[in-house]
Amino acid sequence: MILGIDPKVDIVFKKVYGSDSSTDLTVSLINAVLETFAAHRVVEVELLNPYSEKMALDDKLSILDIKARDLAGWLFNVEMQMLAVAALAPRLLYYWAKVYSQQLSAGDDYTGLRPTISICFVNGVLFSERAEYHTCFRLLDPTGAVCLTGDLVMHVLEIPKFNKTLAELETPLDFWLYFLKNGEQMDADALPTELDREPGVRKAMGILKMFTQNDMERELYEGRLKAKRDMQTLESQRRMLEAERRTLEVQRDHWQQQYDVANRERETANRERETANHRAEQINREREQAHREVKRQLAERIRLCQRLLRCPLSPSDELLGSNAEELREQAERLERELTEGIGSS
Repeated sequence: MILGIDPKVDIVFKKVYGSDSSTDLTVSLINAVLETFAAHRVVEVELLNPYSEKMALDDKLSILDIKARDLAGWLFNVEMQMLAVAALAPRLLYYWAKVYSQQLSAGDDYTGLRPTISICFVNGVLFSERAEYHTCFRLLDPTGAVCLTGDLVMHVLEIPKFNKTLAELETPLDFWLYFLKNGEQMDADALPTELDREPGVRKAMGILKMFTQNDMERELYEGRLKAKRDMQTLESQRRMLEAERRTLEVQRDHWQQQYDVANRERETANRERETANHRAEQINREREQAHREVKRQLAERIRLCQRLLRCPLSPSDELLGSNAEELREQAERLERELTEGIGSS
């Protein structure tokens, strides 16, 4: 029978891996994640916030993570996120810090702190530049050779990137990821042979089957689905608004560049116009100076002719007040009279 219950919905995820009756599945899931990246192996865990059917029906947005402590005192925070929201990365760090810091009471020293491991399954893609579905974060120096402390470890598993077929499943993590990704469509009474050989997967499917038969849990599941759809709608709207904001920023930058170019061109044109005006003023001054020099020379010619003709001398100011053409005509007339007088003598 196809149950139609998605184990990626956080309340189902917590029911499967965060119940007191299924700590063996909690241990199996944690060890499956740690297997590739750490020698530490969990034998037994104590659930610090076990699943309870008495969770409020109206608490649709509460954080249903799984907090556990193993025999060595290591702390684990395991959660399922249905949406790859933008704030997920800082949120993971914030919740890791809360779990880590809550280890100490007043008067305790820092040597009592134990490693805290965050494990986040995400039904979305956070790191599009990476093909790998499992990413482990630690406090390393830029070379990757020095680790500040092993107390901080974060695992992020992007479920959509996991595409192995049943025939390709090898590691325990492969089987759990396949269950999480495809559990909603699997038949609880007729599991494929590859999965039926895994006792953990068989037990998890049995828990899903019991989940469908509990009215309260089914109602909680529907409430979480509705909350997820609402959040998905809000996230889609946020992404659309973000895309529109980026588009507007690009347009704003384009028009700012155009405005800056126009300003530079206007400033260049203003400078060229000012240069042209200065040059025109200089030419006018030179022309006026040349005009005055011509009139001065003509005035001297007139006064020289008047001396030679023994005529009364015209005042220089009076001559310079006349226009050049009048002065030229007067000078030429006096020069003719002087020439004629010399010729007749």
